[in-house]
Amino acid sequence: MRSATRIWRTWRVARTGVYIWAIYKIPSWTRRALGRPEPESLDATHLRAANAVLACALDMRGVIIKVCQAIGTRSDVFPRPFVDTLKQCHDAVPPRDYEVIKQVVEEQLGKPLDAIFADFDREPLASASLAQVHRARLHEGREVAVKIQYPGLDDLVGSDLANVRRACRIYEFFDPQPIELLPLLTEITRHISMELDFRREADNADRVREIFPPGDHVVIPAMYREWSSEKVLVMELLDGIKITDLHGLQAVGLDPELVVQDLMQVFVRMIFAAGFFQADPHPGNLMVRPDGDLVVLDYGLSKELPDGFGMGLFELLFSMMTMNESAMVRAFTELGFRTADGDTDVFLLIARRMMRRSDTGKFEGEFTEEMTDELFDAIRENPLVDVPTDFVLVGRVFSLLSGIAHTLGHRANVLSAMGATSGS
Repeated sequence: MRSATRIWRTWRVARTGVYIWAIYKIPSWTRRALGRPEPESLDATHLRAANAVLACALDMRGVIIKVCQAIGTRSDVFPRPFVDTLKQCHDAVPPRDYEVIKQVVEEQLGKPLDAIFADFDREPLASASLAQVHRARLHEGREVAVKIQYPGLDDLVGSDLANVRRACRIYEFFDPQPIELLPLLTEITRHISMELDFRREADNADRVREIFPPGDHVVIPAMYREWSSEKVLVMELLDGIKITDLHGLQAVGLDPELVVQDLMQVFVRMIFAAGFFQADPHPGNLMVRPDGDLVVLDYGLSKELPDGFGMGLFELLFSMMTMNESAMVRAFTELGFRTADGDTDVFLLIARRMMRRSDTGKFEGEFTEEMTDELFDAIRENPLVDVPTDFVLVGRVFSLLSGIAHTLGHRANVLSAMGATSGS
């Protein structure tokens, strides 16, 4: 049965790969044969290809969805239609049946479900690429959230990633790319095996908790390790107002501007001061309590930054604000950006395009989604061969925070938050 499943999954990836290759290459060959010019934009073809990848991911689920989610964060490499389409992988994952989930819990914890939980909701609170979350109550009375990994992922991770790597090798052999896909795939999938061990996620949560001791008004769910395993994570069930619920915040007397300020200070502290951060601050992972405390959930995607990264990022932001071009080049280099020919002038072109999105023509402290898109558009159009993943993740984080701030009618100013954090 497992062999048949692997064969089907290999065929599914191969079919998608051939289709994508054909919709790009056959029209191109036809145009050349007829002496017709290439179109100014391939967005329509990109969209067809992206929809084919999305359909493949939703058929196969598991690791392939995780890879597509990662592609959806790499605006620096993939065309906008790919990024916009594959972002749907964050929301389009249907849940597994209750009986399947129950079996995983009982196998992992070695007890019947009702021996562990007094109540266990059959319908999940949320479902994602590798797991889904259910509300439950322990016999001692604590309300908990139970994250359960889908069965069979261990058996499929190796074969699925091998299939994707094989497709990349074949594609690059026949059509070499300016930015090699294989190293990028390796980087994208490097943390998947870590995410398959929920004990590591518990470690990440505990590590972030150390950054914010009691009194800092940041709430991280407690991890109940005695009821957890590699594939089941039982944690404190927290409630609050969704951070983008403007009317809900106002109804309990919270000032949205102060909420944005607190949110920015939390992530600035993680990224610039601690060098370790929760790297997925979408609105579903952030809540605010009526007393103003910020609740931060989900530590599956957490990242440790290399030494000096925070300082390098600060230097880049400050140099863009002061229009110091030599400092911009130095900061890009220190952050790990590289060009194929060693020409660092391209960094200035990238920075200028990014700052063009500002009314004043210089960086004013906010990574808006428009500025981030402009930055990554410029990167795709220039011969960069090494864009540090750390920078991509941090840029995505600040872009998400900017979107939350704008929903609340305010701005997410990184430099202002840094000043407030250092002064507190």
